[in-house]
Amino acid sequence: MPAGNFPIIRAFAWDVAEIASPVGSRTTPGGSFAFKYIVAFGCQTANPSQPASTSGTLLFEDTQFDLSSPPLPSELASKPAAITFNLAASGTAISDLRLYLVDDSAFQASADQGLDRAFMQYAPSGSLWLYNLTLPSGSVERIPTTIPTAQNVFRQDGANALVGQQDKDSSEFVYLNVVVPLGTSLGTYGACGSGILRLGLVFNYWNNDFILEFGDKS
Repeated sequence: MPAGNFPIIRAFAWDVAEIASPVGSRTTPGGSFAFKYIVAFGCQTANPSQPASTSGTLLFEDTQFDLSSPPLPSELASKPAAITFNLAASGTAISDLRLYLVDDSAFQASADQGLDRAFMQYAPSGSLWLYNLTLPSGSVERIPTTIPTAQNVFRQDGANALVGQQDKDSSEFVYLNVVVPLGTSLGTYGACGSGILRLGLVFNYWNNDFILEFGDKS
């Protein structure tokens, strides 16, 4: 396939504190109250007044723990981040999406202090918008740190491929959070701080014109 036909894929970040589901506008930047920004590569800050046309680093915010009663927690879980994937332009389609953690050197900070290594959890949920979701440690799977052998992100309806730009062709919601051992030094970690925390998406792709031509003949 010519290089010009390589798919353009966007990742959208969503605000899980927003009660109104973004279903219906999942491929439209700024199309719902839950939309936060287009996820950037590296350390960037989206312009709050132009979130639909600027990009920002995916942030894991607001570690949550309960000190009101013993025993004290051994780990702190961040507020979940929600992301989806979609095609930014026509002409190609993608399938067999496999999400994994390419680089988690930011998590070494806790191990260097003699604590367990921090980790990331993930929970795909199809079209289900989980308002004010929490992901305690161990409640869902840890995200793979090597390329998965099987697809682990699907279209919002469970299909294998994203073939268009409509809302129905959005990926499912993927909820992510980080879990950090209590006692880890305060600070900023990842692309905008110490170490790297980088997600990767592996996929197959093909020319969408072929799909349309094939469909016209059926």
